[in-house]
Amino acid sequence: MEPKDQIDQWIAEIVPGKSFVDVGGIGVNSMNERTSFAVKSGAASATMADIRPSDFWEWDIFRKKIAEAGVTGIRELAGIDIRSSADLARIGPTDIVHSTGIFYHVHSPPECLWTLRGIVKEYLITNTVTFPGVISNEYGTIVLPDCGVLFLAALSDTDRRVLNKYYSERFGWTVDEMSPRFEDRKNVNQWIMDGKLTPWPNWFFYSDHAFRSLLRLCRLEIIDEYKWENHSLQVLCRPMRD
Repeated sequence: MEPKDQIDQWIAEIVPGKSFVDVGGIGVNSMNERTSFAVKSGAASATMADIRPSDFWEWDIFRKKIAEAGVTGIRELAGIDIRSSADLARIGPTDIVHSTGIFYHVHSPPECLWTLRGIVKEYLITNTVTFPGVISNEYGTIVLPDCGVLFLAALSDTDRRVLNKYYSERFGWTVDEMSPRFEDRKNVNQWIMDGKLTPWPNWFFYSDHAFRSLLRLCRLEIIDEYKWENHSLQVLCRPMRD
């Protein structure tokens, strides 16, 4: 199996003979699951862990995908909330931890990243959506400094018009879909459900510098990085040893 992107290349280089876990990888029809590639690349063991219950339909898509790849023996852990240290303890210490497409969906990225770090024995592969610094069109201009974080729940109507045009033209989606106005009662369960903040909307877009700083703050050393479409910053990092 050939690497499809930079993340696969990292996995191919570091996973042989190591334990591997993909945290949160069944979403979007398992488009970015990495367990099958890790096994094909020589992982000693592989685990898929996800917040969804085991009977959720995307688990079936994942199972079909790995079966078609001819991969067996992948451990499944359902109901794993990346925000919970108790849930992550069910995974246990793992050599290579992969978790992408998650950190812009959590309401406390620093706490979540620090908790995830606790199970990383050797390497963490992660990413987040980052803001390109300046977006300007006929609706206005949004500027984010290097130290900035865009809090999507706070977007004004003008901000939304600027960003809706930008993201719809580039990727075919809008911030109104990903981060709906919480003031509208029909959207409240996107943000708060059963008295708890949810992981379903997009909460924050960091600047590249702010995300790198968050990683270093959480005692993670960046080994390599890759920027996709000036939109998502992928990083290979490892825990700093005090």
